[in-house]
Amino acid sequence: MRELQIDPFVSTEPAVELDSETRRILEERVKSADQGRLVSADEAREHIKEWLSNSATTKTL
Repeated sequence: MRELQIDPFVSTEPAVELDSETRRILEERVKSADQGRLVSADEAREHIKEWLSNSATTKTL
């Protein structure tokens, strides 16, 4: 029996059409990554926790 070889760098999914806004956002993200403006997943989680905590704070007038 012959073993199936799968190339992890070749997609077998059908092509997806992107709208112009989604394409623009993805291009911005790639540009930011190329410029080294990245944070680790752990750092991102900490930022999100902080943002959620700040937005959940009850404010009285």
